[in-house]
Parts: sequence; structure tokens; C-alpha cells
Amino acid sequence: MVSKGRQVGLGQRFSETKWRPSDVSHVKINTDGATSGQQQNFGMGAMARDHVGNVVAAMACKGQGAMAAEIAEACSLNKALQLAQGLSFDRIILESNCANIITAMQNDSPSMNSTLGLIISDSKMLMTSFLSCRFQHIRREGNSVAHELAKRAIQAEVDEYWVADIPELIAQFVMRDKSNI
Repeated sequence: MVSKGRQVGLGQRFSETKWRPSDVSHVKINTDGATSGQQQNFGMGAMARDHVGNVVAAMACKGQGAMAAEIAEACSLNKALQLAQGLSFDRIILESNCANIITAMQNDSPSMNSTLGLIISDSKMLMTSFLSCRFQHIRREGNSVAHELAKRAIQAEVDEYWVADIPELIAQFVMRDKSNI
């Protein structure tokens, strides 16, 4: 789909099991949401990497309230779009292991009138600020770094953002992904 000189895409038609780098012109951002049964909050994780798999930016942010997993996933994708916008990325690929959220972002029809629908609508507005914005589904096995960041966010006292330099614990997951390329 092309709109106002901007490319917004449907992404790939199959789901990767392993993380793969983007093409040279795009930053790939993996997102994940995590919920906690005992705590009244949820975690949002995102990892942005370049075409060779090097970390560009990452985040681990906590949301307040007990949310359904799908809403946590949508919030994470929305927060990742905000991060990309704040860092002035102009060409991005967003990956999530939540197929329903990816499908909703790829769909041209208006979002449903619900909490989830409002988050999707806001995310669709954000995506218009990029020259190119594509969405792809990835299986959980290929989204482990974002998942670890989302789990970390649940326990964190404050939201955490990193540019280029990430904690050693997360770096281990990134290195594992890169070794699979």
C-alpha cells in the first residue's frame, strides 16, 4: 500500500522462526508485551537493530493496570513507533509475535471501537510519519530479545531506554540472534 509518497507495507507473508536483519535502508524493531498475573502492570519491550544486527536502540517500559496480553502487545508496538519517531528513523520494519496485532496494522479498514482499536488507530496515525513503515509477524523464538526486555520492564522501577549500548543480560540474547544469521 502506498500513501502520500510514503510506503507502508504488508511485510512478509510467512513467519520467521529466527531473527533476520533488515535490508540496508531500514531499521528493524522487534516488539513484545508481557503481562504479570500477580502485579497490576505489564511490560513493553522493543529492540531496534540495523541491517547487520547491531543494536541501534532499545526500551523496557512498564504500563500500569492489568491488561490482556493482546493489549500489552499493541501498547508495545505503539511505544516502539514513538521511540522510532523520537530517534528520527525514517524507514522501519516492526516485528511482533502477535499475529492479530500485525494483521490489524496491515488492515486498511478502520479499527474496532475498543481499547485495542484505539491503540491500533493511534499506531496507524504514528506510522504515517515514516517514509516507509512495514509490519511483519515473527514467531516467539525469533522475538526473544524483545520478550526479555518486556519481562524486565515488569520488574523495573522506571522505564529504561538505551541508544547503542545495552545491558549485558540483553546483549547475550542479541549475540545469540546474530550467531543464527
